[in-house]
Amino acid sequence: MQKTLILLFVLLSFDSFACDCDCQGDCSFSAISNQSGFVALVKVIEYTDFLDHKILGYDQDMPFSMTVEIIKKYKGVESKKRIKIWGDNGMLCRPYISNFEVGKYYLIAPRKILSDSDEGNKGDYDFFACTTDYLNVDFYKGIAFGEYSTKQEKVSLSEFESALNK
Repeated sequence: MQKTLILLFVLLSFDSFACDCDCQGDCSFSAISNQSGFVALVKVIEYTDFLDHKILGYDQDMPFSMTVEIIKKYKGVESKKRIKIWGDNGMLCRPYISNFEVGKYYLIAPRKILSDSDEGNKGDYDFFACTTDYLNVDFYKGIAFGEYSTKQEKVSLSEFESALNK
């Protein structure tokens, strides 16, 4: 009985850390990228760090960070050619890194991590799960897919670049 109560307490405690998204206003990629300090087209090079625990519904080791190569920088002062992006550990308001495929391209508008912690290192980046701060990209067709705007689910990279510079 005591073990059951402890388990129930632990499970309820995890719920208190759950991300409850309630986006106010336009949270599409076009709005987020216009507000962001850094926007780039990237290619996922590798999963870098892995969680030391299992995530329910994912039967492999869950990647916790990824290294991406900057293919084209649209906005910002990042000087590195490769950057690290951190994901969710099961209790953060971030997407899981397993959502990103090694070798695939993405249009990103991540947040810079300002201090070292168990959830990432100063100077690295993360995403916020409640907004659209990345889009899948078909690099060879030059098209990004996802919630580009409230009315548009895909955008050419050239159209995106023109709209971002306005």
